[in-house]
Amino acid sequence: MKIYDIASTRSKAMLPLVNEINQKTFYPINLKKMKTKVIMMIVTVVLVMVNVQVRAQEKFNLSYKMEKGKTYRYSQDNNIETTQEMGGQEMKMNTSAHSMLKYDIESVSADGTMSLVYSYDEVNFHMKGMGRDTTMDMKDKANKPVWAKLTNLGKLTKEPSKDTAKAGKSSISMGTLATVNFTKLPDHEVGIGEKWSRVSTDTNDMGEGQIVYKKNIEYVLTGKEKKGTHDCVKIEYKGSMEITGKMKQMGMDLAMEGSGDMSGTVWFDPALGLMIDELDMNTMDLTMAITGQTQMTIPMTQKMTTTQSLKE
Repeated sequence: MKIYDIASTRSKAMLPLVNEINQKTFYPINLKKMKTKVIMMIVTVVLVMVNVQVRAQEKFNLSYKMEKGKTYRYSQDNNIETTQEMGGQEMKMNTSAHSMLKYDIESVSADGTMSLVYSYDEVNFHMKGMGRDTTMDMKDKANKPVWAKLTNLGKLTKEPSKDTAKAGKSSISMGTLATVNFTKLPDHEVGIGEKWSRVSTDTNDMGEGQIVYKKNIEYVLTGKEKKGTHDCVKIEYKGSMEITGKMKQMGMDLAMEGSGDMSGTVWFDPALGLMIDELDMNTMDLTMAITGQTQMTIPMTQKMTTTQSLKE
């Protein structure tokens, strides 16, 4: 008998034994593993489905809830890059500004509207460019208190009739500096991924003139995120802004107009009803026309990054 015939005969002879071993040992083990994997897969699918359902069903009723008798402080830092053209030359200036804005809550009405007074604990500027490097402490010129009302959805309305300490011509308007952004909240419950929008017009005094800001912003609730000790919802926004205004300075009339884009992120604590942090970025193309003793038109571009945080 040939060698391969012997091997073939032995293989055939061992086949029943191999089949018996497979049936008694390997097949049950493989089947057990397969069942386990199937069960784990089913559990995973169910958990994902439940998680998606919970996330889809979770809604937030967002509103500001500052409390009567309490004081809230926000730190704000601005970095501004300005490029302008004058007399055929391009000039650049970098400005950094730091402020600490204080809100004293006097009362809260039944509908949630807060009557408040805001003022500055700190205001300082640092400007570098066009051959200058200047640092200024502006608290004394910007510490006039301003009375206002803040709705629970974030609309701030100043009450000039109560502002007995009017800013002089040399003073910086609180309306110009007080730019802590009360994010406009939706008037209905929102879930993650849902959007809302707001169109607003704000008028701020500046010296012997006014600046009008028109904003068209779309917000989206993108998720939940921890900020320090706060369980926050994360709101992202983007939109457009227009600026128009007229002022007087050193005997000259100044007219300004411009437009640009803005975007940012807000971290809001829905349980406390407070904005905790914000990062805002915007770019503006502006034109300033000067008439009077001197006549010229100055085009400029500004890029500004602003961060603000609740200080506890």
